[in-house]
Amino acid sequence: MEDINRWAEVHNGDCLPIVAWQALGLLRDIEARKSKILILGLCRTASTTPRTYYTLKEVYVASAIEVKRIFKGRSNNPGRVLREQEEIRLKDGALGAMLILTVEMAADDNRPLMTALGQAGFTFHALSTMTMHPLGVFEVHRTAIQQIGQLPEIMWKTCLSNVLRGGLFSFTFRTS
Repeated sequence: MEDINRWAEVHNGDCLPIVAWQALGLLRDIEARKSKILILGLCRTASTTPRTYYTLKEVYVASAIEVKRIFKGRSNNPGRVLREQEEIRLKDGALGAMLILTVEMAADDNRPLMTALGQAGFTFHALSTMTMHPLGVFEVHRTAIQQIGQLPEIMWKTCLSNVLRGGLFSFTFRTS
């Protein structure tokens, strides 16, 4: 848990907000942040640097209804967290909140991401740890992302993968 939280601290300031805006389609519909949740399947690396602790295994944009069904009866409910964060962020002057779930999976874990998410915390099958990362939705992000526009899914996924490997947010891997 400590590693994934350190990893998130590093990426919450740069690539995760951009990827969430892209994945959730917030340029087209800012309200989609309330009905969609970005889920990242991550694989721990041998790195000792938080920026490269994890590689990307899978990405899934889930409807809030799907996530609600998975977490029914569980105390750690992403829907509740998203609603609470929305209220907090609005009071702080943001446009609202969005939520990213991360699921840490073993390299040899071939379950679909949504299956691993549903079993996180319930089983010890090939290590599945789920964490929630609420992010503010700010006008400054919208302005910056409008300059690049909505990227095709293959592009923002590739850019995310490159960042997690220690590169820049770029379609081709490069460090400068």
